[in-house]
Amino acid sequence: FYDETQFFSKEMLFARFEDGKIVDNDLLPAFKSYVKTHLNLVQSTPPSTNPQDVQAVFERQRAYDTYSADRDPAAGLFAAMFGKQWAEDFIYDFLFSLGERSEDGLNLSPPMFGGPPPGAAGKGGPPQKGVNPYAKENKAAQSVPRL
Repeated sequence: FYDETQFFSKEMLFARFEDGKIVDNDLLPAFKSYVKTHLNLVQSTPPSTNPQDVQAVFERQRAYDTYSADRDPAAGLFAAMFGKQWAEDFIYDFLFSLGERSEDGLNLSPPMFGGPPPGAAGKGGPPQKGVNPYAKENKAAQSVPRL
């Protein structure tokens, strides 16, 4: 399953409104204000020079890429349209290039959204490490950026 709260806020807004005016009148101005505040925060925060901080961010990005690649809901579509090998290469080498390939290959079953299945809450964990056949030859390209 794909638990959208694994890497993103539980307060994300997914909605369908009967009156579309709420988007123009309320949501769009709030979104613009949020983006402006976020941009100001990013611009005013000095970059970290602590190697442990940089490594932690890099590892979290790698975990996100592995988690998302293993659960990409478009994998079945890509495989049906272009073949399983092309789909795996596209997902692991382009969309989520820091992700590690699963030994079992892509999961082509239909996606499940909305958190863990009933009864599975709290039984999750970090993405399982797989084998990325490209990691050996591209390890230098995937190393943590130097400061």
